[in-house]
Amino acid sequence: MMRCTMCGREITNQDANYCDYCGTALGDAAYREAQPVQPATVTDAPKEDRVSTWLFLGAMLLMFVPVVGFFAHVGILLYWAVATSVVDSRKSFARAILIYEGATLVFTFTIMGAMLAAMT
Repeated sequence: MMRCTMCGREITNQDANYCDYCGTALGDAAYREAQPVQPATVTDAPKEDRVSTWLFLGAMLLMFVPVVGFFAHVGILLYWAVATSVVDSRKSFARAILIYEGATLVFTFTIMGAMLAAMT
């Protein structure tokens, strides 16, 4: 029979990794828990895993450029949404913005149509 090193209770299961009463690690589990975990370094993080604030602001402010800004804005979002060479985070960002802007346009035209119908 084994005894727990923490609470002193007898452990009937010889293959147990933890004490049934207090949960203290026994045998191999105690050895595994005592080993230090190596922290991940900053260099292991993948590049371009998120959309930066500047990219977001640039894409949004692009549509305020007179004459061609809106078309450039939609064009760059369409390119990012369908191109195979674009990072997934940028692709998801572009798709989300396109869906949002499309829904906003549909909602706006619906409200305007209802207002015009009410005026006549």
